[in-house]
Amino acid sequence: MTRTIVVHSHRGGTGKSSVLANLALLLAAGGSRVGMVDTDLQSPTLDLLFRLGPGAGSLADYLLGRGEIEAAARGTGIPGLYVVPARGGPEDLRELMATGYDVGLLPEGFDRLAEHHALDVLLLDTHAGLNNESVTAMGSADAVLIMARADRVDLSGVEETLALTGRLACRRALVLSMAPEGFDRESVRRRAEEVYGAPLAGILPYVPEMATLYGERIFAEALPDHPLVGEFRSILWALDARDEVSRA
Repeated sequence: MTRTIVVHSHRGGTGKSSVLANLALLLAAGGSRVGMVDTDLQSPTLDLLFRLGPGAGSLADYLLGRGEIEAAARGTGIPGLYVVPARGGPEDLRELMATGYDVGLLPEGFDRLAEHHALDVLLLDTHAGLNNESVTAMGSADAVLIMARADRVDLSGVEETLALTGRLACRRALVLSMAPEGFDRESVRRRAEEVYGAPLAGILPYVPEMATLYGERIFAEALPDHPLVGEFRSILWALDARDEVSRA
């Protein structure tokens, strides 16, 4: 049975899409069949991270009735790892805005994609903040990974997302990103879990090496032995540890 994991953030700039890409790569390297759907129609990222060239099919094509979602899944060059891009270009976004679409098509599409490609895990990237696509994706999820930068302003938006996911039939966990050098990990963990009432699946420190990649390569692919990759693995472990990461 396919496990569906949504990665979401209240604001942009948390590294949400990058984290999702790294988790997907590590899952596939471990032998899982993994699909990713970029539901961020406004500002898609996954096609860029995985260096996908022009190709037929996207989530927008499916929503506009121009093709099937399973046909839009693109290989990444990594066995068992697929991406459904959000859209082909800005013209798709203009058409979606002009004509509208049935958001109810998304859960059906996710199910068909998972069945057709025999996926073990389906990862859904979302637009920052709450919109129809993000909420619908969360409603389809077994787990929602909520990302926030480790600062007061960013964390102020976490409560809204936690309140929403608390009403859904999914587990939720929090990941703090770009933690400054010298932070007290255990103190941050205790405070976050006390304040937000949700388990902390990971704390990702700021690492300069991430910036030097310029988005040209996925971190776990470029620097597989870096300590940050160990942090990504810890998030996957936490999401698998059902007694550790449970609904608050």
